[in-house]
Amino acid sequence: MPQPVTILGAALCIAVLFLRYKASVNQPERRTRKQKLKTAKLLFAALLAWLAINLELRRLDNSLTHSTAYEMSTWDRIVEMLSK
Repeated sequence: MPQPVTILGAALCIAVLFLRYKASVNQPERRTRKQKLKTAKLLFAALLAWLAINLELRRLDNSLTHSTAYEMSTWDRIVEMLSK
C-alpha cells in the first residue's frame, strides 16, 4: 500500500506536468520519434529503479522485524532478475 506522501508527490508531479503541457499548447513543437523513444527509455528505467528500491526496502524491513520470508510475486521476481 503506497504511503500518502508518495501519492501526494505523484499528484504534485502530474499536476506540474499538466500545467507545463497546458502552457506549451500555445507553442506547438512536434517531438521527433527519437525524443519520444528517449523519454520512454528514461521512464522505464525510472520505473525499474523504483521497483528495485521497493523490493530492497521490503527485504530490509523483513530482516529488521525478523519476519518470515514473504512469497515473492511475479513482479518481484522480474525486478530481481533485471536488477542483477
